[in-house]
Amino acid sequence: MKIVRDYILILGVIGLLIGLLFNNIILPLYVNWNDEIRVPSLTHTDLTEAEKILTERKLHFAVKDTVYRRDIPDRFIMDQYPEAGQMVKENRKIQLTISLPPAKLEMPDLIAITQRQAAIALEKLGLMLSAVYTDSSDLYEKTVVIEQSVAAGLPVAPGDSIYLTVSLGKRNLKKTMPDLLNKGLDEAERVLQKRGFTLGEITFTESDELLPNTVVSQSIASGKVFPKERMVTVDLIITEGF
Repeated sequence: MKIVRDYILILGVIGLLIGLLFNNIILPLYVNWNDEIRVPSLTHTDLTEAEKILTERKLHFAVKDTVYRRDIPDRFIMDQYPEAGQMVKENRKIQLTISLPPAKLEMPDLIAITQRQAAIALEKLGLMLSAVYTDSSDLYEKTVVIEQSVAAGLPVAPGDSIYLTVSLGKRNLKKTMPDLLNKGLDEAERVLQKRGFTLGEITFTESDELLPNTVVSQSIASGKVFPKERMVTVDLIITEGF
């Protein structure tokens, strides 16, 4: 009898433990599993399609981050959390990383600053200095930017390629003294101004062969070469009037 009572007691304890296990662990797991939803794959879809898919499954989304890549369309899903296939509760928000271009930037004015300063300015905006060309300039010193491929104020986006032209310095331009002999005074003055020279002192001389105010001599011989930026004054001798 005692053995039978012991068996009954043991069976009762085992039954109680099984009941507690079922009520507190197995049953809640079963119920929760039925309430959960498998996360769909949202990558390689756009945000509109992703929202539709989530709504059908009673799920929501939140934009966790935005990434800009020129080879991927706008509002394209690039990553998600939780990952596809995981089980989540109803109304869970799926965190998405989407492709979204940044706000448009304005191209800065790089003219008249050095190549190094221009490169720093472009880098701060995420623009790419793709090439640097050179050319002579009478206005800007060596290494100073004289031209940019995108005009200042136009819209640009990070990753855009920019080309610059920087100065090699002045072209070392020359000017040549014209031949003024036998020209009238007015014409001689016009020629001098056009060539970058200045009319200086005028001296008169008598002549029976030439018309009045005709140049018979110039203080600087024709053909002489000067740097273009140098100021050169030319004195003339012309015939007197009648």
